[in-house]
Amino acid sequence: MSECDLDYLILGGGAVGCIYGGLLSNSGHNVQIINRSLKTVESIKKNGLHLDLNGKKINCFPKTGQPSDAMTARVVMVFTKTYQTRNALLGVLPKMNSKTTYLSLQNGLGNGKILSDITHSNSILHGVTMLPATLLKAGHVKSKGVNTTWFGSYKSAEHNIAHSILHDLIKCDFDVSLVENPNIHIWQKACFNIALNAISALINGSPGLIGDYPGVKNIVYELAAEAIEVAKHDGIKVEIKKIYEMIDFVCTNHRYHKPSMLQDIQLERTTEIESLNGFIVERAKELNIKTPINQMITELVRARENASKFWKSSE
Repeated sequence: MSECDLDYLILGGGAVGCIYGGLLSNSGHNVQIINRSLKTVESIKKNGLHLDLNGKKINCFPKTGQPSDAMTARVVMVFTKTYQTRNALLGVLPKMNSKTTYLSLQNGLGNGKILSDITHSNSILHGVTMLPATLLKAGHVKSKGVNTTWFGSYKSAEHNIAHSILHDLIKCDFDVSLVENPNIHIWQKACFNIALNAISALINGSPGLIGDYPGVKNIVYELAAEAIEVAKHDGIKVEIKKIYEMIDFVCTNHRYHKPSMLQDIQLERTTEIESLNGFIVERAKELNIKTPINQMITELVRARENASKFWKSSE
């Protein structure tokens, strides 16, 4: 047995994790996708992954398993939701070694710190991907559009590994860049998600519905403005004009796209509100600045998450 049995362990077999794991596997790498859902694991084992990427059908057959099945990996790529990160990492951490590098390409803010705090590793990378992906069913993913990804060092003692990952992803046809300050790109996407996701969840609608109601769209702008102000106080130089252009673009061109937070609410799952709007609220308190719209939206989503449980209790 080698020091690392795997080139890549994909932690989280959702839509984006499946695309990364599947394409890395097809390019000749030894890949294992780890997911807590036995249904997902059994489906991938039996049928492989079916990817529909911009109309192109691709079949992939990576290894898969639940956390207890994890093998030692050179790189652990984390795609779970932020609130799942701790338990997911603790489930595979005993199988890793001192040479393992951890890379977060998750949505939300603060993921690099979470990886560092849990793993105590000196090789941590973090970033963000704009890859749009929909999990149609276990092992079947559809994606259409750009797949731009940025990542860089959060805490890294070995810089060669980052270039190796970059090379491997480019070989898979990902539009990926290794950058000195990934926080700019992480915050850029987070400000966009903070603006749109929670509102979509609360109105049970898409960006198109938001765009149809100027008053609602103004609330979206205000959410973004508060997040941008927090980023500014933290020294993160986001491209403000680009964030508003992204909001306008999706409201016009992605009328019926369902943001992940809306999907979570519809499926009665926990949302990522704490790593988006909730993160802004907590960081703003530390900086002694006001974020009243994000505060209100965070509280509303917290209540909305528990609405189904509340009504069931009436029975």
